[in-house]
Amino acid sequence: MNKILLASNRITLTPLSLPELQNIEKDNINLLENTINEDAIFDFTKVAISKKINKMLKVSTAVHNWYTYWLIIDNITKMGIGFIGFKGTPNDSGYVEVGYNIACTYRKQGIMTEALSLLSNWALKNPNLKGITACKVLKTNTGSNRVLKNCNFKLTNSTEEFNYYLLKL
Repeated sequence: MNKILLASNRITLTPLSLPELQNIEKDNINLLENTINEDAIFDFTKVAISKKINKMLKVSTAVHNWYTYWLIIDNITKMGIGFIGFKGTPNDSGYVEVGYNIACTYRKQGIMTEALSLLSNWALKNPNLKGITACKVLKTNTGSNRVLKNCNFKLTNSTEEFNYYLLKL
């Protein structure tokens, strides 16, 4: 897996390697190159990391950047403050799903909007990509809904509990 960096003035995104994800899963975050704010690692983040590890073990390292979490690093503190990533390579229809989270103290600052924009721009380099989806976004999660709208995702479907978004390229 190529260790690439995506950066803006405030944040840098770096893809986490399989061993780095395994260290997070095992609560060995002190073994990582970057310090991670423990408030960024929610229970659901660990569940997602376990799923990512299982998928990454089955695919070529050449596509790990599509399966892993990218660590969101605060450029001032150099600390990991959140995670963002896709759930694999684009499917046969050309779409890929995104997921993300950020430590509570970094919310409502536009940081996740920056992170999603950076990762989306990176993904655009894949000629097979037709769009990015965000599925099962809780309607009560106003921050996440706002991030998606700020990044030009369009609401495509809605249930009583969830919103579904698409960024068509």
